[in-house]
Amino acid sequence: MKQNNEQDCNKKIYFAGSMIIDPKTEELDLEKDYRTFLVDIEKILMPFDPIKLNDKYSYGWPSFYYADEQGKPSLSSKLIADMEFKIIPKIDILVAFLQEKITAGTIGEIMYAAMNKKLMYIYYIPSPTESEVYDTNQWYPILMAERINPGNVKVSKVKDLADLLNHLKSDFGIQTIREPKK
Repeated sequence: MKQNNEQDCNKKIYFAGSMIIDPKTEELDLEKDYRTFLVDIEKILMPFDPIKLNDKYSYGWPSFYYADEQGKPSLSSKLIADMEFKIIPKIDILVAFLQEKITAGTIGEIMYAAMNKKLMYIYYIPSPTESEVYDTNQWYPILMAERINPGNVKVSKVKDLADLLNHLKSDFGIQTIREPKK
């Protein structure tokens, strides 16, 4: 019986969102990625087991490490999609952060989690003229997730990265390992 309680207290969260690419170097800019405020960058650059965030939740995915058949690091779209296809059914909760530029990969993660009936928390930054969620750039994945997975999708507006991190503290008790620069 104790084992079930331990499992119940360690829900795996998949943290979806666009990877930020530095336009000058065309490399991942992990310093600005919201996930690196939750987990040490070095831990998610290599393959890993879920990383404990607190007594209730663990960081279940994504890793920023993808290896091809020869074990070489790769950011191949096919490889990323294959890994996400395997991982999303195994997680308990999907957290998505939708910024101004939403990628097809993030939309795919949201749709696949909705199809797998995962509990979902979608945070988005509203446009300046938005009066409701349906006026935002991110309306499609939000509305589709709500229709595919009714009752399991919580949608929240956030002002910026700092506000998102405060929501994650409030909703999940997750403490950040560093604070965003102002």
